Amino acid sequence: MTVKDDLLKLKTVTATPVTATEAGWTTLTRDATTGQIVVQIDKCPVGGIPIEVIASADTGTSNDRVQVVTIEASDTLASGYTVVATFPSITYADTAAKRFVRRIAVQKKYIRSVITLTNANGTMSRFYEISVGVGLIDKEA
Repeated sequence: MTVKDDLLKLKTVTATPVTATEAGWTTLTRDATTGQIVVQIDKCPVGGIPIEVIASADTGTSNDRVQVVTIEASDTLASGYTVVATFPSITYADTAAKRFVRRIAVQKKYIRSVITLTNANGTMSRFYEISVGVGLIDKEA
């Protein structure tokens, strides 16, 4: 059974797709525009916790752009974040929706998501949902 609690969503789907780099959020209050939030986990249990990234199909106009989702962790809410997981790059050529699951095992208090857009030509436009998934299977679909 998979539990998807809104309180465990690092990023919720909003009315605005991701078309540029989204820097990491630094508060426990969800941003109304991007849907980002910092989730307090204190420490991962033995075996870690799975993180699920779901990306919609791309509606942009580029063959040169790439989006990369990373998960960062810190013991301090507003600073000191380091990358603890990097998901596979999503290129414009990957026009279909994507789903990735990665397990992280960190002994940090907070985690957040960052979406980086690289290369300069054209646009890339996807909606994302990023969840801390209790009971998720570590398998891409």
